[in-house]
Amino acid sequence: MNILAIIGIIIGILGIILIILITIYNKFQWYIIKLNKGETILSTALDKKYNILLRYIEYLKTTIKIKNDEFEEFKLLNTKIPISKLNKKINEMNNAINKVMDNNENLLQDETIININKELLEVDISINGSKKYYNDNVIPYNQLVNSFPSKIIALLFRYKEKDFLDEEIKEELKILEENEE
Repeated sequence: MNILAIIGIIIGILGIILIILITIYNKFQWYIIKLNKGETILSTALDKKYNILLRYIEYLKTTIKIKNDEFEEFKLLNTKIPISKLNKKINEMNNAINKVMDNNENLLQDETIININKELLEVDISINGSKKYYNDNVIPYNQLVNSFPSKIIALLFRYKEKDFLDEEIKEELKILEENEE
């Protein structure tokens, strides 16, 4: 074989490797865009839910005279914390309101409470949809991070595995992985 043929083969192999690496990099970018979109939609919906819950608390304070400090920790909530923590805190806030409502069932007939509950239901639908969108994209993204040859790109660009937004999904995946073994 002459030297030009060997150089041509080496260039061809390097070209194929480069195309594979670029394709994998583009897959990462695709999933990162989708995950960022899911986070943005979820963040907006959680912020909206937080504001609705604050209105709910203010209305409860004027209607049933709950203690001022009962919901104080939620009023100071920083909505710029990571989404998983924000989601957890807002759920705690919602549960605290539900406890108050359980003790005051007559308020469920109140027109303002009915309207606030309708708003919360709409926002919860948006939250659940954006969580599903995000979680559905975390699975293939994490597969890219953990499988060869895409793991090379993940290491080069410091792509880390992403967490799911719901603990239930983590548990389901652990069970599935254990059953596969």
